[in-house]
Amino acid sequence: MDFKEINIDAKEILDKYFEMVEYEACEYCFNTLFMWQHAYKTCYHIGDGFAVLVGEHDGELFSILPLAPKEKIPEAIQAAIDWFDADKSKVYFRGIDSNVVGMLKEIYPDKFSYIEERDIFDYVYDAEKMRTLKGRKLSSKRNHINSFLRDYEGRIEKRLLTKEDFPQCFELMDTWNDSKNGNDEFESSKDDEYIGIKKLFDNYDILSDKLKVYGVFLDGKLEAFSMGEKINDNMALVHIEKANPQIRGLYPFITKSFLVDEFPDVEWVNREEDMGVEGLRKAKLSYYPERFVEKFTVREV
Repeated sequence: MDFKEINIDAKEILDKYFEMVEYEACEYCFNTLFMWQHAYKTCYHIGDGFAVLVGEHDGELFSILPLAPKEKIPEAIQAAIDWFDADKSKVYFRGIDSNVVGMLKEIYPDKFSYIEERDIFDYVYDAEKMRTLKGRKLSSKRNHINSFLRDYEGRIEKRLLTKEDFPQCFELMDTWNDSKNGNDEFESSKDDEYIGIKKLFDNYDILSDKLKVYGVFLDGKLEAFSMGEKINDNMALVHIEKANPQIRGLYPFITKSFLVDEFPDVEWVNREEDMGVEGLRKAKLSYYPERFVEKFTVREV
């Protein structure tokens, strides 16, 4: 197979393949793969009506689900398996959803082991509950927002950001990173995230057909921003959310406002995984997800 790097030029080629699939996992989105390409060395191969995606993790080559219509998925998976065989490597898939696990067990009985990867489960929420925060379970979020609104009445601006605002995003990220100094849970991914966000910002003219960058300003200063997009007609995907941690209620305010203002009609919102970070897991669980996008590592026995 002839593999090419997932760079900005690949967007025009791959977009039509992303539109073929119905996967809900955050990995199956051009902006996700492009943002993290430097970390996972992700590449693509165009086959007969499908795209095979591969990368590298801890020195091992892996493949994620191919981009293909349902009827082509078995053929595309076999193409990936043949690639591993040609390289004399054992088959290694990452980010495989539970539906495809069932298919693999049926087509390839006893060929693979299946490892449930809780740390990379995506959190999926009822978007209307996130927009309204109604109900007893979310009362603390409403209380924090009400406190924020009282404290900053008349001083709040919220809107989509433009390229002119992006330098303030990096200033905010520096503030956010300073607040996490010494926290080993965040240190390992901090630099990769910074590089990834810069790639999205540097190519925003091309990516803005789907990617939305939204911010909250207080007294004219950017204090929170979020990035996301629709990955299908019924689901929004939130890639990044950063806010000044010293301002009470700012996080729930931007979480709600982004969905209300930019995704008023979607049924579901995917807020990605927690990477096994205890604080992040607690924050994501505090919004009471409706379900998870379960993911598995699949290895040849």
